[in-house]
Amino acid sequence: MNALRAGRILGGRISSQGGMAPGKFHRPTPIRLARPQPLSLSLTRAYSGNRYSRFNDQHDYKEEEEQWQYRPNGSGDYRVKLLVPTIWALVFSAGTFVVCAESFASHRRQFRESTRNILDIFGLGIRGHDDQSDQIWKLMNDVQVQMLVGRAHEVSGVAHARVIRRIAHLPSWVPYEVKRSMVIAADKWHRLSRGEKCVYTIAGINVAVFGMWQIPRLLPFMARTFLHDPRSGLSYTMLTSTFSHREVWHLLFNSIALVSFGTTVADVMGAEQFTAFYLSAGVISSLASHLLAPLRPALMLPSLGASGAVYSVVGATMMMFPQAKIALIFLPFLPFTIAQGFPALMTYDFLGAVLGWRTFNHVAHLGGGLYGIAYVEWCASQWARLVQFVEKRQA
Repeated sequence: MNALRAGRILGGRISSQGGMAPGKFHRPTPIRLARPQPLSLSLTRAYSGNRYSRFNDQHDYKEEEEQWQYRPNGSGDYRVKLLVPTIWALVFSAGTFVVCAESFASHRRQFRESTRNILDIFGLGIRGHDDQSDQIWKLMNDVQVQMLVGRAHEVSGVAHARVIRRIAHLPSWVPYEVKRSMVIAADKWHRLSRGEKCVYTIAGINVAVFGMWQIPRLLPFMARTFLHDPRSGLSYTMLTSTFSHREVWHLLFNSIALVSFGTTVADVMGAEQFTAFYLSAGVISSLASHLLAPLRPALMLPSLGASGAVYSVVGATMMMFPQAKIALIFLPFLPFTIAQGFPALMTYDFLGAVLGWRTFNHVAHLGGGLYGIAYVEWCASQWARLVQFVEKRQA
């Protein structure tokens, strides 16, 4: 790059001396070559060069990107804190289960209060059982709502009816087709189970974080906040990195696996328990990689992705439904049971961890898969006890 710049400067100087008057001697202007820049700044990474070519000429952006880019042959400081991240991961996991149990207990108490009893059936109860139906009728009995969806549109509850009413009362400059598309999306969302909503919400967070990675100005912030480097001394990145993906294929594969296996597990566990399970699985899988990082300093690389948590979900699925049939995307004609496929996948990651393969974070995969198996085997039965303890405390 510097040679090309020097060639352009040289060509400019020579061409500026053309057209000299005869009989006059012109002293040649000295040529000043550009001072060579460091190699690390003159070489641009494929990420910024391919996707953000218009930022290549802005020196500040390249310097910022070089500040957070990890170079395996760079710093020799391999000191890793072990005690603080371990305590943080255990406290966070336990706290997440307590908070989700309190949420589940509150939801169950509200459900019990709204359930019909024998007095409500005869209209003698304190609360009439038609309260919710009356609210839905009032929300849907609106001229604009009926013009948009008709009189026979089915809704799944008061919240669903309120969303449709808000869509119907959008400004008149919003096209009718856009409103109808929003109604269709609202219908599909509100007709999902609570477990499915939980899984799709997690997938939506992953997509949002992926979109943030595509903004060059946010790259330094994203690298500090959504990458887990064992040498950074940060513990919360064990959680945030679980929602972080930089490549489309990485996001796509994890999302497909999460939706395929997670919706079933979430329906069995319930939204609150699955939320606690998923968040703790992501942290524990990151912790496993963090604790074993000092054993192989050459593999001490920043990591990101939901693979560890997804492995936990697949491991839980294997424990709940060992005879479930699955098939690989690129081998759909070769079905096999999950009890056959998941151990083979774990064996591959074990070999990768032992032999030092650097394609994936194999240690995080192993940690996540073992956590999912152990949770269903020993810890899932403790959820009911935790909920009972929380309900007694709330009473």
